[in-house]
Amino acid sequence: MGKIVDVLLSPVPKYLFTKEYKKKYYEGLPEVQETKEKIFYDKKNGYHIGWANHWFGYFYSGYSGFLSFTLLGAVDEMSNHHLSTIVVILILLIPIGLCYIPAYRAVFTKDRYLKYFKQFEKEDEQWHKKWKRITIAFCVGSVVSTIGGIFAMWGVSLLIR
Repeated sequence: MGKIVDVLLSPVPKYLFTKEYKKKYYEGLPEVQETKEKIFYDKKNGYHIGWANHWFGYFYSGYSGFLSFTLLGAVDEMSNHHLSTIVVILILLIPIGLCYIPAYRAVFTKDRYLKYFKQFEKEDEQWHKKWKRITIAFCVGSVVSTIGGIFAMWGVSLLIR
């Protein structure tokens, strides 16, 4: 994305800047590039680490979402569909939160993911392809689990009737 923006904006200094300002611009460019790299790719605080943290949470929570939806179907049917919004939210969030805490601790607490970075840097292309497939399967499994939980919620409510 950054390369596309750089290409699109490259005519600006080339044609619109004075010689003096163009010189300052090109002299400062490596420093700006280094700062940009740090903002996006810093292994501890970079944008992409935060992004990965959020997506990990979303996909990991999909697995416990199956349990949450199933519980919601059972409790809703037993209460004759008289659940308050707060109770519905709690039934959905408590199992997800309880299951997410150990996963978060295993990966992100005390920057444990940095050990995984070191291993990824050492491995060959075939190993990377294997883990890309595992990651895709993890994400797809989460979505399927969430959708399955919604169907299970409906099925459990029919069974209890």
